[in-house]
Amino acid sequence: PTASTTVRKVQYGGTVSAGQPVALSSGKYVAADANASSTMAAAVGIAMTPGVSDGYGIIAVSGSVILVGTTMTVGVSYLASRTAGGIMPDADKTTGDYVTRLGTASTTTQLDLSILATGIQVP
Repeated sequence: PTASTTVRKVQYGGTVSAGQPVALSSGKYVAADANASSTMAAAVGIAMTPGVSDGYGIIAVSGSVILVGTTMTVGVSYLASRTAGGIMPDADKTTGDYVTRLGTASTTTQLDLSILATGIQVP
């Protein structure tokens, strides 16, 4: 995270890897999944630390995050993916996906968070 990044300590409800978008499910945070349900697609942050079920971790909820191992296109908006815990460019959304915007790439590895869970499902 950068100096302007807001983070929160949370309890995970499943295995989560650093860099994965997470959603709140039954009071715990799990890997977001755009085609599971509107609730599971409603990412609220990006995991900064990995964790396991009932373990604690840190998520970024605003600001900028560096996504190690991810190559993004500058200026492109990224969404929670239909693969649990993944991210995808806006252009990759498809029928059945619930749209949750995570943010916009400001560099090829940095995502400026502006999370918005729309609840809208692509027809």
